[in-house]
Amino acid sequence: MGTTTFFLRHNDLSKPLNKMGKEELEKLNNLSPYGETQHHAGWSVPFELHNGNTYALVFWKGRLMKIEDAPKVLNKKYYSKYQGRKVNEYEWTVLKKYLLAEVQRLDKEFKKFVRKKPKND
Repeated sequence: MGTTTFFLRHNDLSKPLNKMGKEELEKLNNLSPYGETQHHAGWSVPFELHNGNTYALVFWKGRLMKIEDAPKVLNKKYYSKYQGRKVNEYEWTVLKKYLLAEVQRLDKEFKKFVRKKPKND
């Protein structure tokens, strides 16, 4: 059984992995999402996935998270860049609307595909 660790780069000022030295890579490798420090040199370790576990992941405004953690993390008012102000909805509510709309769109495509599929399968 293996573990997949996600390393997220915060900004363009942090050093890319291929340019880090051996000591820096060792420090980064020792980071854990369960430890006190989850950040080093502009990189963070938000979570680990273990083989056999399945999680739906959500990427929202530069943050990658499990969908179970999203309501707890996205608890701020949503800033609309088109209106130039915060709107009266939380980030989680806006993300939920986007996700539901995308699921409905994909469901329509799936239903079209199934109807066009030959019956001999």
